[in-house]
Amino acid sequence: MTLNQLDYALTLWRIGSFSKASERLGITQPALSAQIKKLEEEIGIKLFNRNTTPIEITRDGLRFLERSQQILTDARRLINFSQELSQQYNDVIRVGVIPTLAPFLIPLFSDDLQKDYPEFRLDIHELTTESVVAGVRDGSLDVGLISTPISVAGIVFEPLFYEKFFLYMSFQPETRTHFDLQDISYDELWLLNEGNCFRDQINNFCDLNKIRQHKHFIYRSNSIDALIRIVDTKGGMTILPELSMLSLDEEQEERVIPIGGKPKAREISLIMTKHYDKQRFIDKLGEYIRKNIPRHMLSSQDYEIVDPQINIG
Repeated sequence: MTLNQLDYALTLWRIGSFSKASERLGITQPALSAQIKKLEEEIGIKLFNRNTTPIEITRDGLRFLERSQQILTDARRLINFSQELSQQYNDVIRVGVIPTLAPFLIPLFSDDLQKDYPEFRLDIHELTTESVVAGVRDGSLDVGLISTPISVAGIVFEPLFYEKFFLYMSFQPETRTHFDLQDISYDELWLLNEGNCFRDQINNFCDLNKIRQHKHFIYRSNSIDALIRIVDTKGGMTILPELSMLSLDEEQEERVIPIGGKPKAREISLIMTKHYDKQRFIDKLGEYIRKNIPRHMLSSQDYEIVDPQINIG
């Protein structure tokens, strides 16, 4: 029995398909099948029922693989511990980041991190919230960066910073110091496409039933940059998270205005599994993000945190 065989069996269990599991593992399907069969013969337990689609795990197989997951996690932690003793960061960390955050956050810290730790390899995946969560759960991602709080079985999160929401307008509000939500003309408000977590957060403090109701031009985008451009081109307004404003030019900055009332913000966190490995890599990632974020964004004091309402079983 080898750790690789345990990893193969666990991957097959999570995915439920020999072809997809072999693709994920980077080996051929016959090689995967042979390794699973060899493992079953050695331990004297049939792990999978191969006559179903997707394949099903047996009762004894479930007990064996639950224990195998713990053993494999402990083995990975031991490897990471040995690397920690040498203070080396010569491994890759696969990070899933939501699209409303990735283009603005990644450039802030990535250069400094790789300058100080050249062997620290970042593999960034820009994905929807649901895909980031799924990737962290099935092990295809080591860690995720999403808006929280989050209630998902097997997932824990570590808050990093807080992004305040602002209103971005096509005109300069010369006489106003803020703009109340009730004063927003919804037929002039541009938002991201349905199903986007950032849009869902806005749903918590706007009546979205009125939005798009009488629009003759509808633009369904998943990009904040695209929203900014459409406001500049077509007029109207949109709601932006704070980091996205770092990309605005001087003229555009003059068209940003605070939202009235208690400041509303989204919480940005690292997410990982409860039994995650590469802990020191994740800690180092969090450290460099915090070091390169504006200081005032590290505290949630005086903010109303908008809940993205992510509940996945």
